[in-house]
Amino acid sequence: MAEQKTENQNDLRKLQLVELDILKEFLRICKKHHLRYYALGGTLLGAVRHEGFIPWDDDIDVGMPRPDFRRFEKIAEKELPEYLHYCSFKKTEGYHHYVPRITDSRVKVIDESAAVDAEKEAWIDIFPLDGMPGNKYLRKFHCFRLLIARARVNYSLFSTNVDLKRKRPLHEQILINAGKILPVEKIFRTDRELKRLDRMMQKYSYDSSPYLVNFMGIHKLKEMFHRKHYGKGADYPFEDISLRGPKDYDFVLRQMYGEYWNPPSAQEMNHHNTRIKE
Repeated sequence: MAEQKTENQNDLRKLQLVELDILKEFLRICKKHHLRYYALGGTLLGAVRHEGFIPWDDDIDVGMPRPDFRRFEKIAEKELPEYLHYCSFKKTEGYHHYVPRITDSRVKVIDESAAVDAEKEAWIDIFPLDGMPGNKYLRKFHCFRLLIARARVNYSLFSTNVDLKRKRPLHEQILINAGKILPVEKIFRTDRELKRLDRMMQKYSYDSSPYLVNFMGIHKLKEMFHRKHYGKGADYPFEDISLRGPKDYDFVLRQMYGEYWNPPSAQEMNHHNTRIKE
């Protein structure tokens, strides 16, 4: 048992280092072209609490303000080395995720997080950050519309992309149970739903809105903040590099994780179920 645990830890570390190399190329491009970005979610938490990866985490999440995100989309393929690829639903055939990825064609992984295990290339996620209105009623209405649009995308990919193993709140359990009964993939067409969601997410300008959101993050509306908490960002140590993150990291992490400084129990740890293919 101990040998198996050590082997799993070694495999996880190998995957983390592959993702770190992808991240370094992303940061190189951002620096060269003066693009804004922020460490998000578990990556920010890892930087603050561990000065690197969360020991049991196997992914990297970064976000870009929508204007910088658009610029990055245009230059990514030209700037990335030949073994790295920028994948998005707009440009990559067979790619049906809203959130784009930078993938490493040299490293194959098995993704066990969805309904069907799939062989993929190692990756990091690049989330677009969008504006949200200052008026709380408009904000709530826009959030409601976005949640519906996101659910429609998930329904269109129900049999392959919905993670049925993850613990979910009651309303998500109800939606998933409905998806098991109804022919949702025939009702909702993926390409149409992704384009619809994309239009809606860009309704409010990032730079002129008082609030911002990483709506496609796993925490959804818990990743919405007044822009003062992000500010121009601050630098945090992450492994052997420096990584930009929200200025008010404490407020951001408390809203997302609560008492984030205390690591969760073994049962509460959020493993992403990705491993390097042997």
